[in-house]
Amino acid sequence: MGKPEFKILFIHGYTASSKADFYPALSLLLDAAHIDYVIPDLPGEKYPHAQTWIEMLHDSIKDNPKPLIIVGHSLGTRTALLYIEKYLPKVEHLFLIAAFANRLENARRRNEAYPDFFENKIDISKIKSHIKHAYVLHSKNDHSIPFEQGVEIAHDLNAEMIESENKDHYCEPSNAPYIFSILKKAIGF
Repeated sequence: MGKPEFKILFIHGYTASSKADFYPALSLLLDAAHIDYVIPDLPGEKYPHAQTWIEMLHDSIKDNPKPLIIVGHSLGTRTALLYIEKYLPKVEHLFLIAAFANRLENARRRNEAYPDFFENKIDISKIKSHIKHAYVLHSKNDHSIPFEQGVEIAHDLNAEMIESENKDHYCEPSNAPYIFSILKKAIGF
């Protein structure tokens, strides 16, 4: 079997990086499967800025000729939607893990550490035509982003809702095999 012909862009969450949460364990699985992917380390730590993240993401994939798959986690879910709204790439698969709803009041979370990610509502009708398949993974026991927000954004995007009972915010490295299995099944590699 040849190397899969697509590129996955992972977008980490607030204060995370390619070396945090489930990413190191997931990277081992992706490497073993010969998957082309990138996990940019986005700046700002406790005070990130949406425009900086979006531009860095664009720089990391702007020359990519392969079908694009985007996987966002937590604040990375909001960033994924902002990125699609700005650049309108054709996205083969979009996965939002522990996802925010399209609510402006989310700007008040974390004592307004990342309000510019929620300055405006995303024009969902504008971006839906650029996303071929969408999935939202959300755990009912998520301590950070209420499950209802995942359900809401899944509904808005007409996305497949993949519920779990006990994955919390999906940060634990032990969630990497589960995330990998969802990607593998949906994408077909």
